[in-house]
Amino acid sequence: MTRITTTGRLSVFGMSAAAIAVSGLFSGKADAATEEIVVTARKRAETLLEIPESVTAFSADAIERGGIAKLDDVGLAVPNLNLSIRTDGFPNASIRGLGSFGNTQGVGFYVDDVQVFSDASSRFGDLERIEVLKGPQGTLYGGSNIGGAVKFITVRPDDEAFTGGAKLSTGGQGIVDVEGSFNIPLGDSGWATRLFAFSAANDGYLYNPNSPRANGGVNTNESDIGRLDERGVRASLAGAVTDKLNAYASLRWNELDAPQDPWSVELDTDFEFPSGIDLSTNPRHDRETFAGSLELVYDAGALSVTSVTSYTDTETDRFTDLDVSQEFILDLFRPQDLEVFTQELRLTSAETGPIEWLGGLYYANFKDDLDSVLLFRGGASLFDGIIPTAEEEATTIDTVAFENRTRERNQLAAFVTGSYRRGDLEFGGGLRIDRWEVKSTNRDSGISGKQDDTEFLPRASVTWYYDGTDNNVYATISRGFEPGGFNLTNFAGETELFGFEPEDAFNYEVGFKGRFLDGRVTFTAAAFYIDYDERQFELQAVDPVTEEFVEGIVNAGDSKQYGIEADLLWQATDSLGLQLAAGWVDAEWDSGTTLADDTDLSGLTPPYVNELSASVAANYEKELKAGLSLFGRAQLQYKDSFYADLANQVENPDYTVVGLRAGIGTERWEVSASVENLFDEDYYTDLTVFPNFNPLIGQETINIGTLGQPRLFTAAVRVWF
Repeated sequence: MTRITTTGRLSVFGMSAAAIAVSGLFSGKADAATEEIVVTARKRAETLLEIPESVTAFSADAIERGGIAKLDDVGLAVPNLNLSIRTDGFPNASIRGLGSFGNTQGVGFYVDDVQVFSDASSRFGDLERIEVLKGPQGTLYGGSNIGGAVKFITVRPDDEAFTGGAKLSTGGQGIVDVEGSFNIPLGDSGWATRLFAFSAANDGYLYNPNSPRANGGVNTNESDIGRLDERGVRASLAGAVTDKLNAYASLRWNELDAPQDPWSVELDTDFEFPSGIDLSTNPRHDRETFAGSLELVYDAGALSVTSVTSYTDTETDRFTDLDVSQEFILDLFRPQDLEVFTQELRLTSAETGPIEWLGGLYYANFKDDLDSVLLFRGGASLFDGIIPTAEEEATTIDTVAFENRTRERNQLAAFVTGSYRRGDLEFGGGLRIDRWEVKSTNRDSGISGKQDDTEFLPRASVTWYYDGTDNNVYATISRGFEPGGFNLTNFAGETELFGFEPEDAFNYEVGFKGRFLDGRVTFTAAAFYIDYDERQFELQAVDPVTEEFVEGIVNAGDSKQYGIEADLLWQATDSLGLQLAAGWVDAEWDSGTTLADDTDLSGLTPPYVNELSASVAANYEKELKAGLSLFGRAQLQYKDSFYADLANQVENPDYTVVGLRAGIGTERWEVSASVENLFDEDYYTDLTVFPNFNPLIGQETINIGTLGQPRLFTAAVRVWF
């Protein structure tokens, strides 16, 4: 086997052997099956088949060939991963049923080695690869990684040559999408810089029909309620400070103007999947992020010392129409400022013997200021059977502080992992001691709360390599957790903030990884059992005393889940590569699990768990005459249904989407066309049971969902040099 390490030359605009050797997606080249991409899931370079855990990775070429442009695309491509972008621009994520939707983190998102909290759904672009780590990642990554982690690895500057490229995409929904990158060596200094920029705009697939209101008035909102504009820039610099010290610095900025919570409303479980969203005012989400990081690596011979420092500042303004109707009844304005500082110091042993180890210290400070208000409009008179006039309904009759809070979270951790190789056996282990503290103050009521604790996050594995590093059987035990905290309010009559406890999970996993038929077939499989305690769940409700809207996180209870996942790659011919990936999860609440209202959850299925998920893909690539190459890809992706509520009363239906892509190109340019959701399947990427604030409907709750992408045709042109 040829072990390929990725370099700064690998990008979405240029292909190398490592790009072709995608784990999970073959390009159809004759030698693709004999090469393996190297990843850093365990914070050191390893091939995917060496790691005693389940990891899926996509190279730059796979990202392009597979049409992976947003988080929803990653979620569809990876079994046992439920990942999508919420209607407020934040991600929903769970892996193997771990983690949850809404304001709970559950799954960590990273750009290189820096965790991203505020803009994980942004386009980071110019990527070397994406890594999806399944199962608790507490030992190396700490809190907010209980379900796993999604890592975006960017292309780094290369001092050998000036390279660059650009891509233009256009198509349905008014899509105009431009991106480009340039790698610039700085003379003979050994330093180089890299620039990446993008601008994307589309009208979306949702519209506001501006239906008549109860008094006969008609709103004049822009029809394209799903309109999105996003742009961003990233600049990086890398080089040798001395013969032993290397530096890498990165600065990024992105700006988003997108819809905010344009939910499709379902009054019952006979879903109609409407794309027409009637709202009094088109809700918007404006977000701006500045972020920077500095990585220093010192080669001390027997070990290397790595320091990673980061700072992120994000400001957002979010406006939501909470009554989800054309009436002026109840709105929410939510401005927020989030600052995150992190520092990691890591020591890594040289790969010169049977013992390898890694250890370090980690510190993070997370500050969150939120000053949001509920706006009660004149249309609230509809609750009393009074139809307001145009002047009355547009008037704000009351303003109530909803989320007027300051929150700070500090995390200090020490971690160590290591492995010992003896013959065909490798024994691994690790431990993280994680001290966390959360402080929150409701500035409106003056009530404060504080939680802190110390978590011990072990990991152990044993691996048998029975025919080289490409064939092994392993068993792994790992623990992860999500810190506790406080909701944004307290219930009427209470003198303490409504808090929630940390959740934690132990994951027991056995797996197999192997290559067959001269490397043309790769097969991986894993089985797991998870003990999940104090599972956090976000809910929306009405305070029974004040009758005001309350949003918060609760500890719903304990659950158990077990399942399997497998991935088969087959290079059938020199031009044709096939993939089949599938996963199955069975999850149940423990016996005796009850809610505060005495609802018994025993034996029911926790929300947001897809029992089955699968992906089938075929890649074709053939060299033609005159330096031309023809390529194509067909993929089918299936997600099973999941429950949207704790009591299993509302079930989001299963769905299957089919995509096609084909093109022609040379070593310098490429033209392609693609279609997403070929058969125009109706589906929701998420679904939630929500309080009803529209008296004209006449029921306590409604179901709100994020409508998935309908059929979409696009075309793209790429050039690189």
